[in-house]
Amino acid sequence: MAANREALNQQLQQIVDSLKEQDILDHHFEVVHSLKEANSPFFLAEILPLFCQDVQTTLRDLSRTLEKEPVNYYDVEELYFKLRGCTSSIGARRVALACLKLYQAAGNKNKDGCVLALDGLRHEYKILRRGLDKIIEENCKSSILKCIQVRRTVGRVAECLIAYILEMKNLGLVFSGSLVFRK
Repeated sequence: MAANREALNQQLQQIVDSLKEQDILDHHFEVVHSLKEANSPFFLAEILPLFCQDVQTTLRDLSRTLEKEPVNYYDVEELYFKLRGCTSSIGARRVALACLKLYQAAGNKNKDGCVLALDGLRHEYKILRRGLDKIIEENCKSSILKCIQVRRTVGRVAECLIAYILEMKNLGLVFSGSLVFRK
């Protein structure tokens, strides 16, 4: 079982490394990743969906702000700072860089530029989200094996399995045999 967990940890690290090589993530993600052992084995599965929810809400708010006439560029800049802050702190490099285009367009009071920047942000976020979903799934698999190793009683193992299933359900993933699929 320890070998399985180590293999899952290696898969998780390969996913993270691949995302870093593509500049989707940067070194800040390593800090977030290191917090999982200190806080909870399910830390990534808890924090990353919250991050995604914040980004989705901010992108929706940006879209609504840009639909209003006249555009309030102060609000666009405020949403930029919110989005830039959360993406930088999690290590979402390409999304954070895409934020700069929005900031420049808002500074120039260029609505078309803001709309184009928002489209670019959405595109980069979709790429990031696919990677984060993979990270969360691998983290949950590794964490459940760790829970099983540490808490060998049947009741404790059942708690771990239930926690894993609930995390996957929260992510919109469904089970089919031993495989997990996105809804």
